[in-house]
Amino acid sequence: MNGLAPGWFLAAIAIGACPTTVLGQGVLWDNGRYDESSNLASMRNPMIEAWTVDDIVIESDVVITGYRWYSVLRNRFEPTGADIIILTEGFAKVIELRDVPVEVRFVGEVMGVPRFQMDLENLSIGLPRGHYYLGARPVSDREGDDGYTLLTRTISGVTAAYFRSVFFGYPEWTSILNIHGSPFDIGFTVFGQVVREEVRAASLTIRLGRHLGGEISDLHQSDDRYVTIRDRALMAMSLPMIRMEVEGTTAVETASRITVTVETAASGLPNQPLQRLALFDYIAGQWTTIDERAAPPVDTVVEIVVVDDPARFIAPGAGQLKMRLDWFDPGATTPWGVRIDHATWTVER
Repeated sequence: MNGLAPGWFLAAIAIGACPTTVLGQGVLWDNGRYDESSNLASMRNPMIEAWTVDDIVIESDVVITGYRWYSVLRNRFEPTGADIIILTEGFAKVIELRDVPVEVRFVGEVMGVPRFQMDLENLSIGLPRGHYYLGARPVSDREGDDGYTLLTRTISGVTAAYFRSVFFGYPEWTSILNIHGSPFDIGFTVFGQVVREEVRAASLTIRLGRHLGGEISDLHQSDDRYVTIRDRALMAMSLPMIRMEVEGTTAVETASRITVTVETAASGLPNQPLQRLALFDYIAGQWTTIDERAAPPVDTVVEIVVVDDPARFIAPGAGQLKMRLDWFDPGATTPWGVRIDHATWTVER
């Protein structure tokens, strides 16, 4: 049994100020469990340094608080700790932590070879959105110990796993595809929290007015691709002539700040229509106006920061957000319209 009885572990201690991770919750990325063994070591001992890393695509700013992978530990390998590395898409090092406490748990045997679940907890690693490579390896103070990362044939990221070890003849990062002849990923899971997320609209509804052109993706960034809407006959003096609603979903569970960004313009008229921006308050069950102004005649960015109980604008448990833009009758005698180039939320924990 490699000298490691089932349930054997090293107690973890805090790295930074992040509270203890409850593994299985707050999953940022999940490659699943292993279904294959690698014949390439991923470990560090007095003779050998070897890494196996795999990619992760992060859509928001996050804090990584835990990392789980699976290993074969041979020759009575009892880790003294573990290392974790994070690389950019171009394999430049972002961070490397060495000798981090690791929890090791026996999870069974395959053809008589024991497998172990490796957990790094209480990490506090902040990463902006992007494409990264992550890896972790056990550490031993004895020569001859062997640690092999377990792989999966399911490619969850953009690329297959990569390997690097001067000792084994791979001084540069080399794709597992080129080593094994077939692609593999590492079976791993990343835990943490989304701390800042730009939320793009996922649905678009024109409640009032005539939708002339554009689609939901045209609202995702300022790129001169527009949703355009023309006025329609006024249905009631209390209602706008044009109304657009969009919805999105955030992974930030507890918000301290929401920034709403819209970029709009209205047809040049003697009197510009009144433009009103509102968010849906899920606690009160009603729309709340957060900005009101004369609609600009040229593309103009409006950015409104909400710090007064912003969590009320996020649906509890579902993370849904709703935004509404209204344009009111300017007293025009000729047809007029609006165009919207950008409509997003930025939610911060």
